[in-house]
Amino acid sequence: MADPVIGATIQVLLEKLLSLTIEELSSSRDCKKDLEMLTQNASLIQAFIHDAERRQVDDQAVKLWLKMLERSAENAENVFDEFRYESIKRQVNFRNKPMKKVSDFISHTTFKSKMSRKINNINEKLRAINKLAKDLSLQSLMVPPQHILPIRETDSVVVPSEVVGRDNDVAEIKRKMLNIREDVVLCTIPIAGMGGLGKTTLAKRIFNDEQIEKHFEKRVWLCLPEMSETKSFLQLILESLTKRKVEVQSRDIIVKTLQDELAGRKYLLVLDDLWRVDSTLWVEFVDTLRGINTSRGNFILVTTRMEQVASTVAAVAPHRLEKLAKDHCWSIFKQIAFVDVEVPEEIVIMENRIVEMCQGLPLAASVLGGLLRNKEKHEWQTILDGNTLVAGEDDNGENSIKKILKLSYDYLPSPHLKKCFAYFAMFPKDFEFEKDQLIQLWMAEGFLHPCQEITVMEVIGNKFFQLLLRNSLLQDVKLDEHNNITHCKMLVHDLAGDILKSKLFDPKGDGGENLSQVRYFGWDSPSDQIYKINEPGNLCTLFWKSNYILEDMLLSFKFLKVLNLSSSGIKELSAKVGKLIYLRYLDLSDTNITALPHSICELYNLQTFRVNGCYSLGELPFEMGNMISLRHIYCHSRSQMPLNMGQLTCLQTLQYFNVGLEKGRRIEELGRLKNLRGELTINELESVRSKEEARTAYLQEKSNIYKLAYAWFHDEPESCETIDEHVLDGLQPHRNLKTLEVKNYLGTRFPLWFREELLPNLVNLKLSGCKRCKEIPSLG
Repeated sequence: MADPVIGATIQVLLEKLLSLTIEELSSSRDCKKDLEMLTQNASLIQAFIHDAERRQVDDQAVKLWLKMLERSAENAENVFDEFRYESIKRQVNFRNKPMKKVSDFISHTTFKSKMSRKINNINEKLRAINKLAKDLSLQSLMVPPQHILPIRETDSVVVPSEVVGRDNDVAEIKRKMLNIREDVVLCTIPIAGMGGLGKTTLAKRIFNDEQIEKHFEKRVWLCLPEMSETKSFLQLILESLTKRKVEVQSRDIIVKTLQDELAGRKYLLVLDDLWRVDSTLWVEFVDTLRGINTSRGNFILVTTRMEQVASTVAAVAPHRLEKLAKDHCWSIFKQIAFVDVEVPEEIVIMENRIVEMCQGLPLAASVLGGLLRNKEKHEWQTILDGNTLVAGEDDNGENSIKKILKLSYDYLPSPHLKKCFAYFAMFPKDFEFEKDQLIQLWMAEGFLHPCQEITVMEVIGNKFFQLLLRNSLLQDVKLDEHNNITHCKMLVHDLAGDILKSKLFDPKGDGGENLSQVRYFGWDSPSDQIYKINEPGNLCTLFWKSNYILEDMLLSFKFLKVLNLSSSGIKELSAKVGKLIYLRYLDLSDTNITALPHSICELYNLQTFRVNGCYSLGELPFEMGNMISLRHIYCHSRSQMPLNMGQLTCLQTLQYFNVGLEKGRRIEELGRLKNLRGELTINELESVRSKEEARTAYLQEKSNIYKLAYAWFHDEPESCETIDEHVLDGLQPHRNLKTLEVKNYLGTRFPLWFREELLPNLVNLKLSGCKRCKEIPSLG
C-alpha cells in the first residue's frame, strides 16, 4: 500500500536541503565544491519524485526507493542543522568572549573538516539513489513549485446563517421536545446517521434555537466519544454549568452539587458524536439524572453514527438523518465555492455531476466547494473528470466521502501544507488547538519554508491555517475580542490519521519493522510503551505525559525537534537537555518545575519556549540572551527576566516584560526587540525613573503589538506622582494599538498622547488603581 505522506515529506526535505545548501555556498568556501555537487544531486532527484509518487502504488521497488531517499534526506537535514548550530554557537562565543578567536578558529577548522566528510558521504548516497532511479526507469518530471494561494480577507471565516435542507428535521425534533407528555421527567432522542450528514450541525441549530433557549433554563453541550463511567460524565456536566473546574471529589458530592444547580430547572443536555456506550452504564446515568432533577420535560439529545448506540440510548424512536436532496447539496456547494460571485456557466453545466459526487452528504458538498474555490476553469475540469468518487461504498457508505476528503488533501497547493494537515493526527479527535501553538509546532518541524514572496515563517503558517479552514478541513473556530482566530478543531481527524499512520507510534499496531519508521510520539501515545520504538534515534517529536523521564532515554532521542512535557507532572528537567542541539520547540507548561538547568541556554536552535503556568518557577535562566533563534517566549507574569533580552532580536512573542534596576534588565532592552507582536504587559514600571529612560523602549515602532498593559507596583510614596507621569509620557504606543490597560498609575493626569487622534484604532481601555487621576481622558 502506498504511503500517502512520503512524497510530501521528501519534497519538503529536498526543498529545505536545497535552500540550506545555497545558503551555505555563500558562506563556506572550504566546502564549496561538495555543496555544489550536493545541490546538483538533490535537484536531479527532485525531478524524479512526481513519477515515483505515482508509481509507488503498484511498484514495490519504487516504494523502497522513496523510503531510501527519505532517510538520506533526513540525514542531510540533520547535518545542516548541526552546521547551523555550530555557526550560532560560534557567533555567541565571539560576542561573549572576543579574545578567544585563535582557539575558536582551530576548533572551527576541525569542525568544517568533519562537515566536509559528512557532506561527501551524503553525496555518495544521493549519487547511488540517482543511479537507482535510472535503473527503475523513473521519468524526469520536474513539477514547478506551487505558491501559497492568496487569501481574500472577506473569506477568512465563513459561518453559514442557516442549516441548508434540514428545516423539516429541526421542526420534527423541536416538536418532540416542546410537546412531551407531562409525566415524563427525562427523555432521550438520538440523531443517527452516517458520517458527513451534518448531525452535529443539526444539533447545534437546535441547541441555539430561540424557542429552545427560552424553554430550557439550563443547556449543556458535551462532545465525548464513549461513556466508560458515570462519574466523569456528571463531573463534566457540572463543570459546564458552573464554568469552573471541578476538583476530584466523591460522586456523592458531585451529584448533590448538580442538584443545587438544576433544582426545579428544565434542562437540555447534548451528547455529540457518541461512539460507544455500555447499556448498564447508560441506565445508571439516566436514573441518576432523574433523581437529581424530578421536574418534568428534560431532554438528552445524542448524535451518533452507530446504530447500537442509538438503540441503547433511545427513549423514543431515533431520528434518522437522511441524505440531502440534490438541490440542497448544490446550494451548499455554491455558498462555499462562490461566496460573493456568480456561479460560472461552465460549473452550472456540470451541476448534475457535482451533486452526484456529493451523494447527499453536506460535508462532501462543503469539502468539494472548498476544493474548487479560487480554482481556474481548467482546474475544475481536471478535478471533476479525473476522479470517480461515487463508486465502491462500504457498509456505512463512507468510502465516497473519504475519497472526497482525500481529494481535498491531494489538491492542497504544496507538500508543506500536506505535512501541516497530516500533523493533526498527533492529537486526539475533537482536540481544541491553539492556533499560534499549532503554527509554532509546524515551524519547529520544518514545514514552514520561507519563500521569495513570504519570508516570515509565522506568516506562512497563518496562510496555511487559512487555506485548511477554507478547504473545510477545520471547524469550531473561536475568536478573540478583536476577531482574531485563537482556537479551532480538526474536522476530518480520521483522514489525517490514515496519512500519518506509518510515522506515528500506534500502540495497537503490529510492531516489528514498521516501528523503525516512527518519527512522532503523539499526545495519545502511551508513555509506558515508548521502549517498543526500536530506533529511538529517528524520533523527531515527543509528547510526554509521564511524571518522569530518564536522562539516558532523553539522550537517545538525539534528533528531537519538538519536546512537549506540558502537564506531565515532572518537577525537574535534566541538565542533559542541552545536548538536544536540534530542538526547536520546548514546552514545560503547567509542570511543577522550580528551576531550569543552565544548559538550556545552549539550545541555540530553539525557536519556541513555553513555561506558562509554571508558578513555582521564579526566574528564567540568566543567559537566555544567548538563545538568539528564540521567536516566542511564554511565561507567567512574575518571572524574573534574564539578562540582555534585547539580544533576542528574532523575538515576536513576549507576553510579560518585568523591568529591573540591574543593567540588562532595564526597559531599554525592549527597544532592540523590533519584531514583537501580539500582547505585551510591562510590569514594575517604578524601576523606570524618567521620560528619557522610558523612551528607550521605542514602543512607537512596534506596529504589530495590538494589546498593551502598563503596571506599577510601588508603595505610593509622594514622589511617585511626577515620576509616573514622566514614565507614562515616554511610553507612547503605536497608532495601531487596539487595547490599552493601565494599572496602579499614581499620576494626576494622563499624557498628551492619550487622545483620539494619536490612538485612532483603540477599542478597549481599562484603568485600574489609578487613584490620583483627576479626570478620564477624552478618547472620542
